[in-house]
Amino acid sequence: MIEVLLFGAAADRAGTRKIQLELEGGTTLAEVWPRLVDRHPELSSMRDTLAFAVNGEYARMDERVGPGDEVAVLPPVSGG
Repeated sequence: MIEVLLFGAAADRAGTRKIQLELEGGTTLAEVWPRLVDRHPELSSMRDTLAFAVNGEYARMDERVGPGDEVAVLPPVSGG
């Protein structure tokens, strides 16, 4: 099982900040995303604006995750 943490607008749209997904080891973030959208379709339009981190490190969509990993779904970062 992995734990997905949602931040910012993603958490607001989904109505939750934490989701647990049952996955096999070696699943990529690209494969995790559709599972999240299945549970929370309101997230589908946000994909291009989000960043992802695995266990506290920014990750690309080909990053593999497995049981016990923590995936963070992050809003865009802006400065001022």
